[in-house]
Amino acid sequence: MARNIVEYDDKREGSAVEHHLVLAASSALAVAALMAPTPQSAALRGIGAGLLLMRALSGSQGVRSWLQVRDRRARQPLSPEEARAAWYL
Repeated sequence: MARNIVEYDDKREGSAVEHHLVLAASSALAVAALMAPTPQSAALRGIGAGLLLMRALSGSQGVRSWLQVRDRRARQPLSPEEARAAWYL
């Protein structure tokens, strides 16, 4: 199911500011985590900020286009050896 969601997200055309709004929300949540009254709420806000940051950096639009990140290959999956090497870094 997660694979289908990721593939759908890669295929659809995103809105013009979708990733930028998510980046702003991530930054706001990170600041809120620093000002949280309890360690538990700080941890939850920090986790949320990290997840939103990953969302802002993913995809072909938005922050990724600002940084001019290009795919090294045209949508080919990693070989098992490449996948293992990536996880062992």
